[in-house]
Amino acid sequence: MGLSDRPIRNLADIEAFEQAMPFEARVGARSVFDVFRESAEKYPDHTAMTMLMTGAPDETPRKVSYRELLKGIVRAANAFTDIAGEAPGVAYMLPNFVETHFVLWGAETVGYAVPINFLLRPEHIAELVEASGAKILVALGPHPQLDIWEKAV
Repeated sequence: MGLSDRPIRNLADIEAFEQAMPFEARVGARSVFDVFRESAEKYPDHTAMTMLMTGAPDETPRKVSYRELLKGIVRAANAFTDIAGEAPGVAYMLPNFVETHFVLWGAETVGYAVPINFLLRPEHIAELVEASGAKILVALGPHPQLDIWEKAV
């Protein structure tokens, strides 16, 4: 059993793990995007994310591969850069969808993400977006049960 396969149970185990190999040698990724890119290269068709929207016993889960996840992140990152230029701030008010992850990680790839709680009042949302310096606000469109779009407008 190699050192990286051993359980870490106490401070001595942590110190041995850290001394065995520097972080830079242990982890090739230098950014969040690198983590997604390397995962898509190594495991393109493996499931990266499984989403249940209702939790009903007969619901078919939506499965997203590492390849699909990376593709969605790249599309979002490119869109944000096209819209707002280099290193944009991207605020978003979204429920937990697969696409929310594209927005979050796409924003972090090219700039920064500002998650906004859509349950807040519109004036508080506006203050948070303005204080963050975000140039883009991504929000769920009109929905029969959620007033996210109305608050975004």
